[in-house]
Amino acid sequence: MSSAQQRLDDVRASIKDILENGQSVRKGDRQLDRAQLASLRMLEEQYVKQAAQEVVAGSARPRISRLYSRGKGI
Repeated sequence: MSSAQQRLDDVRASIKDILENGQSVRKGDRQLDRAQLASLRMLEEQYVKQAAQEVVAGSARPRISRLYSRGKGI
């Protein structure tokens, strides 16, 4: 798995956690505020583009040129 795909999976897991459990959690006198959902959505868009670019770059076939001493070349 590519690094961009891994980051995308992490961001999507964070978004899912916020949607299921809420933006902030309060227990007694303590409060935990999670990342802003809008910021995570922006990161998700960026990582989708990066992951797509990595897939395209990884699937490109290298060009092979064959040179012959006699006859047809390249």
